[in-house]
Amino acid sequence: MTPTPHKHSRRARIAARIGMVLTAVALALGITAGTALADTLKYSGDFSWRATQVKRLANCASTHWYNGTQQAAGSTGDASTGSKLTACDGAGSDSYWDGVHLLAADTLTMNGRKVGYRSDQSCPPTRGFQFIKCWYVGGKAKGNPVINVSIIATGYGGQDVAVDWYYL
Repeated sequence: MTPTPHKHSRRARIAARIGMVLTAVALALGITAGTALADTLKYSGDFSWRATQVKRLANCASTHWYNGTQQAAGSTGDASTGSKLTACDGAGSDSYWDGVHLLAADTLTMNGRKVGYRSDQSCPPTRGFQFIKCWYVGGKAKGNPVINVSIIATGYGGQDVAVDWYYL
């Protein structure tokens, strides 16, 4: 007599197939969600020979302003501008600011633009609707850029930031 192979019940086979399908769907959704919610940081234009420092300072300043203007924070953003904004003074050397950290948005676009030299060594004019901060990147010495960070556009999707600068 030949032994008969063990046969799984129809119910067990269906359950196994459903389990495989659910696992595949869960993996697909996890991968899709991870890419769909990725933060986007875009740069265009010229940011000077100190581009890394300039971009980090601009990111920090514009992020503090954006996050401070969120209704949940109950702020108008005024405490995140000019001399009142001191939290970003060391951001130029902090790689944390190489990413997006906006509270209610995931896209940050920065546009760098070299402007004409100012003999009084003052900040470049503000291009956007909201002035954020002016810095002498690397100190107030010849060859270092003076930058003005301002907001061009902002909303729930993200914000566009202007970074205007010239060399001392």
